[in-house]
Amino acid sequence: MEDRNIARLIEEGVVFSPAQGAGRLPPWYSNPGWTGVALADLASGADTKDAFSSHLVRVQKGCEVSSHLHESQWEWNVILDGHGRILLDGREVSFKPGDTFTTPPGVRHAVVADEGEVALLAVFVPGPK
Repeated sequence: MEDRNIARLIEEGVVFSPAQGAGRLPPWYSNPGWTGVALADLASGADTKDAFSSHLVRVQKGCEVSSHLHESQWEWNVILDGHGRILLDGREVSFKPGDTFTTPPGVRHAVVADEGEVALLAVFVPGPK
């Protein structure tokens, strides 16, 4: 049976960008504002001249990306691995691998990994000026 852990496949694959060429996944780094949350940048705003950015995000079991918002960016998330909850504009939705969430600029949201580690892809695109 083929490996369906998309997060692991991305981690082990080649990351290509026009600015950096082809290479391995950049190093993971901790987000200082959120305990148990690590990110790896697939494409930074600097790489794309602020057209978009994309990141792998890991949230350890029992941790969360606490409630926050992005004033001028849309955020699109794909759950790659794990189960948990997203709090989106006052609504709570359980998620599983394959689920996607779109968050408009200015909308508060949080990701909670209460059932185990969660891996997701986060893509940010500028919103209206």
